[in-house]
Amino acid sequence: MVAYKAATVSRFLRSPDPACRAMLVYGPDAGLVSERAAALAKTLADSLGKDARVVRLDDRDFAEDPARLEVECRTRSMFASGKVVRAKAGPKLDVAALKALFSEPSDNPLVIEAGNLRPDSALRKLFEKHAEAAALPCYADERGLSDLIETELAKSHLSIDRETKAYLMGRLGADQALSRGEVAKLALYAQGAEQVTHDDVAAIVGDASEIALDNFVYAVSAGDAAKALRELNRLAASGTDRTVALGALSRHFTKLYLVATHKGTIEDGAKKLRPPLHYKRRDVFLSHCRKWGTRRLASTLPLIQEAVRRTRRSPDLGPAFGERLLLALASKV
Repeated sequence: MVAYKAATVSRFLRSPDPACRAMLVYGPDAGLVSERAAALAKTLADSLGKDARVVRLDDRDFAEDPARLEVECRTRSMFASGKVVRAKAGPKLDVAALKALFSEPSDNPLVIEAGNLRPDSALRKLFEKHAEAAALPCYADERGLSDLIETELAKSHLSIDRETKAYLMGRLGADQALSRGEVAKLALYAQGAEQVTHDDVAAIVGDASEIALDNFVYAVSAGDAAKALRELNRLAASGTDRTVALGALSRHFTKLYLVATHKGTIEDGAKKLRPPLHYKRRDVFLSHCRKWGTRRLASTLPLIQEAVRRTRRSPDLGPAFGERLLLALASKV
């Protein structure tokens, strides 16, 4: 089956081709891919009956049982009218195993979600060329973001004029899931009014890409390696270069070090930072500053800077450098 163009994906999501038993949903926007994979899995499940269920799988499942995907795809549900298998592509998802799975008809529809895939990707080529599979690219565009804003605000009976919407769109990032969360937060803030204003947007909506970077760097300084790695992979999937993310991490730890080495209190040191800390992050920042201390912060900065240099020199090894760095930093906390 030929690959579907981005413009026809939404139509496919509403009414999947019955000839397709396996579908790949991929693209640079991790949030959009996840939303569309979920919508597709629900549509397929609804077509199987009211009590059909969706089985979620990821690398953890494949690591524990390499045959889990085939078992789920070939085993009929005992207590439901049917099931849809939804799996997330990762290092443990073997393309060779998928080829073997496709060699015989499967009882249950399969939905695979992946990040941005090059045209020569083995996974993408498999789904594009197989007669009973489909590859569905997901690329966010201004029209899609505009529709998202209108839909979310309409739920709270709010309207927005053209200029304010353009301003809002400029503050939303590339990740659709994050953008949806920001618009929902805006709707809650403006609840009770009839229309969202420019001041409402300025007061409540942060730049989504900056929010994602903040989530990443604060997860690192909290010592939460698992969350930090998820946030780093999410940034990469939404189009943020790993060197940008590691650069933000370097600036974050530099700020922590400057405040920790301030001659007065760390509260006074934090007040001298420019730009100033966001009030919602201030207490967490100070807590992390105390947790790390001057000596550990001093030893951490060279590690981050070296990871940035290595990632710039060898972008293909960026994921490995990033993971190694995050584990090293978590061990210091």
